[in-house]
Amino acid sequence: RDLLRVIRSTYNPTVKAAEMDVLRPVMDADLLVLDDLGSEKTSEWVEETMNLIVNTRYNERRHTIFTSNYDDTPDDTDPDCLKARIGFRIHSRLHEMCDFLEFDGADFRHLPPNGGVDDLMTMWKMKPNRRTLPARTTAKPVRAQLKAPGGKADLGWTGGKAGS
Repeated sequence: RDLLRVIRSTYNPTVKAAEMDVLRPVMDADLLVLDDLGSEKTSEWVEETMNLIVNTRYNERRHTIFTSNYDDTPDDTDPDCLKARIGFRIHSRLHEMCDFLEFDGADFRHLPPNGGVDDLMTMWKMKPNRRTLPARTTAKPVRAQLKAPGGKADLGWTGGKAGS
């Protein structure tokens, strides 16, 4: 959300930075971590901007780690699933370029003061079924990373340029 906010601020005439001044380092970084994918309010502009970033990094084979608290379920009619939150195009691209890893555990932010590992284990064991929780409180992060060249999903296709 912070990245999108900075990019959006470049449209303000009083800001001297241009959109590409912000986007270029994001697209050129050797390693980029996009945290909490899908948490931003969805709009056509958000989807286009994220598509540009993801496609550019994919085409240039740059390492990118994505995290999300949204379930990657096959039910794309669920408004709380990852595909509904980030859009079909980005979701499809992530499945092409990434290995998905699921981490299941208690949210350490709900620990009591001075809580420890034992408290986390107790919280995790008593955790209700994720399907009964509202979207913003599901604790099922999806993490992904770029597949190695020659990996099972490497199609040997250089792809087009983002935005073309």
